Amino acid sequence: MDLPDRMVELQARIRAGQITAQHALQAQIDRAEALRSQFACVVDTLTLTVPAQGPLSGIALSHKDIFDLKDWRPGCGVGHGKSQAGVQPAAAVAALAEAGATQWASLVMAPYACGATSQNPHFERCTNPLDAAAAVGGSSSGSAVAVAAEMTYAALGTDTAGSIRIPAACCGLIGLKTTHGAVSPQGCQPLAPSLDSVGILSRYAEDARQIWQALCPHLTPPQGMGVGSTSAARCQLWLPEEGLEVDISQAIRDWVAQHLRVVSIDMQAEFEQLSRHAQRVLFYETARTHHAALLAGHADPAVQAIGLPGLAIPKDWYETSMAMRAAWLDQFVRRHFESADFLILPSMGCAVPDWQQVELGHPSFERRRLAAMHGWMGFVNYLGLPALNLPIARDAHQRPICVQVLARPFAEHRLLDFAAQFEMKDRTL
Repeated sequence: MDLPDRMVELQARIRAGQITAQHALQAQIDRAEALRSQFACVVDTLTLTVPAQGPLSGIALSHKDIFDLKDWRPGCGVGHGKSQAGVQPAAAVAALAEAGATQWASLVMAPYACGATSQNPHFERCTNPLDAAAAVGGSSSGSAVAVAAEMTYAALGTDTAGSIRIPAACCGLIGLKTTHGAVSPQGCQPLAPSLDSVGILSRYAEDARQIWQALCPHLTPPQGMGVGSTSAARCQLWLPEEGLEVDISQAIRDWVAQHLRVVSIDMQAEFEQLSRHAQRVLFYETARTHHAALLAGHADPAVQAIGLPGLAIPKDWYETSMAMRAAWLDQFVRRHFESADFLILPSMGCAVPDWQQVELGHPSFERRRLAAMHGWMGFVNYLGLPALNLPIARDAHQRPICVQVLARPFAEHRLLDFAAQFEMKDRTL
């Protein structure tokens, strides 16, 4: 059968009795299997269970290989998952299953969620479905590839310093980093627990909304409580003066001029201070998470790159950053969201690069391009704010140009309202 482009359309067909949930599942799995070898994003296919009745019944999803499953431990980017009796599903996976969703596969990720690209010596390189020469961001690499390739309507990922937003930006997707703590991290392997957030990748905002509502039904607003028309959204815009390529800056300016009324701001000094705290917390907590492996000298190279500097960070520096966090958040919210609904800034400072340009050790490697992929991401995790990657245009090579849209804590539904109004209608790049 021909599957609709949007998950919400398939849900409507199931509800209307035009197709059974079982036939819908099989059609999705058949499509994913047919594409599997082309994009190299699958780690393990999973034993299917009888789905519960619910709004996601008949929907086959795939997720980053970082979540515990029933009697199953994830490979976390360094190998295949392993059977282990007594293991219970991660809270996020269990919430989706309770809503009726079926998980078909686990997906490739950067080793232990350490990495802004899909570089991973343990697996075949993921291929960007939009452009085989283009980079795939990390660490939720396989999640982005599977969604962009239409192997799944949506996928869970995790975001510690951009690990949902970066691959979403590379693959032209909606990428929702949720408010820290909104989605339970139980059963999700940690990297830096104070920064880790479970989030969603999808092609369409309304599909992401269905996943969000299943994950956090208690945070779903009453019907009609969205931001309303596009003209009603109040926005601040920050375009950094340094590190942002002219073509990317101009594309964002053109999009804003066409769709929004914004107040331009300069938050460079604020950003630099927040980024220092974010990096300190990331390095210190990664070192604690992987402490034994780092001291024994057998930590994965991706972990060493973050964890070894973390071993040298004094505990009181870390504690200072953590003690200041609530005050920084309160100040940021008052400064940016008392007079605006959203804060818009670039997702990446450069056009989506070729994969060779951001692969460590490759002759074509350019450090500035790798830095440009994640430079404006990590401070959001330190604040714990929700943020959404939104494709807005294409560059000269037809690769996506994206913005980050930030909102106050627990305003995910408003970000999805915003994305639904502005998402690109033509998804073919």
